[in-house]
Amino acid sequence: MQRRNIVGKYSGKTMPRGISASASINFEAKKGHSIMQEEFGTIEKAFRILTTRLGTSKVVSSGTDYEKTRNIWNAAVQLYPQIVVLCENTSDVQAAVLAAASCKLSFSVRGGGHDWAGRSVNGQVVADLTRMRGVAIDGHVATIGGGTISTDLAEAASAQGLTAVTGIIGSVGVAGLALGGGYGHLTAKFGMALDNIVGAEVVLADGRVIQTDETQEPDLFWAIRGGGGNFGVVTQLRLKLHPVANIADGIIAFPWEQAGEVFKAYSAMIATLPDGLTVMPTFFAAPDGKLSIVFHLAWCGDQAQDERMIERVKSLGAPTTVQVSRKTLAEVLKEAERRTMTGIHWIVRTVTLPELTPASIQVIRRAMEHRSSPLSWIASHPFYGAGERIPLRSTAFGIRTRHFMVGIYTAWQPGEEAPHRAWADGVEAALKPFALTSSYPNYFGTDRPDQAAQAYGENAGRLLSLKQRYDPNRLFNAISLPESSSKI
Repeated sequence: MQRRNIVGKYSGKTMPRGISASASINFEAKKGHSIMQEEFGTIEKAFRILTTRLGTSKVVSSGTDYEKTRNIWNAAVQLYPQIVVLCENTSDVQAAVLAAASCKLSFSVRGGGHDWAGRSVNGQVVADLTRMRGVAIDGHVATIGGGTISTDLAEAASAQGLTAVTGIIGSVGVAGLALGGGYGHLTAKFGMALDNIVGAEVVLADGRVIQTDETQEPDLFWAIRGGGGNFGVVTQLRLKLHPVANIADGIIAFPWEQAGEVFKAYSAMIATLPDGLTVMPTFFAAPDGKLSIVFHLAWCGDQAQDERMIERVKSLGAPTTVQVSRKTLAEVLKEAERRTMTGIHWIVRTVTLPELTPASIQVIRRAMEHRSSPLSWIASHPFYGAGERIPLRSTAFGIRTRHFMVGIYTAWQPGEEAPHRAWADGVEAALKPFALTSSYPNYFGTDRPDQAAQAYGENAGRLLSLKQRYDPNRLFNAISLPESSSKI
């Protein structure tokens, strides 16, 4: 059967009532699209359904709003959805879900747009939640809109003398982060972001709006905490906040030559750290190319103990840089955002190590010394404290034992991809002999089915059973799930 490269492109004009939406759709060739000829009608039908219900201002196939949606943090991702729905409320999301489902079109949800693999914009229909940003605080619970980013939440909490549990970058969408995991500055004290979800509003594949928590739809509540947005569109999240006004946050850096002794001391220290202290090691290159070991310190305990905690980390070696001060989490996220590189290309790989052994550290050091791009780095997110005391079967997240989630961040200026992909894949392969089978769902892309098969461990069977129950036609594919529990 002949295939044509076509894409629906809406003219942007307001259509008078009674005129078919298809009259204002100009189907033309565009890079990145290959649509079966018979699919033309289903896309046209979905567009007509959506514009009839929502109007032409919320349903776009081109123009400024369309480009803002499809262009995400990773400039290497160049995907062109057929229809973007600019959702402002739950009803808009329902319309997008039902149109995609009834027309049998692929569907994705864009929140913060920080998934490196572009899974937020890889659907033929994209529900853009960026207009659904909002935070309401009642006591120690925040209710947020599905498009809320981490800085929004942190700023609202900080204004109340509270803190939320987020990741480390301010522009990351809270819902996407928390549904798939959420390592961050406060993991040791309060668990992962997913462990702080107390409820959610979810639009299911059949259009129903469900409130879920420990007592309402508890199976769905279990699944979304770690299983990602694979069960519906989360239009609201309710999250625990904590009575922490500010934290001691910053970096302590050591010379590259001290890596062996520093990590030997760090491995011994991990077992004795209090929950309030998270110490994240990063292998980093300065703009001049000089390599160093950088520990990101976050202490959320008594301010009187700040110097003591700083000294504990300084004692790992002979530091070259110590920059730690009291900040709100909102300030921490904003600082990290300023260091985030935009407009460049990314590939991210991940392995989970049970410990940082001399052999695994040596692999990472060699990798950094022979990286394909001066912009690339490797970071380790430790998991200990409160998170590891949560029973494995209480959420869908696949690992609760002490570990280090290693992120391999390959970044380069626009240009040839092959050497950078080879470097990232090579580092991942070299670390696998030291790794656990578990992998971090928020980081592996659709090109890693082996990681999807392993990520959920003994929780995979229940997760897939609930997937069949809530989304039997697999409309939602936010993060990769195993194909079947029998392959695990």
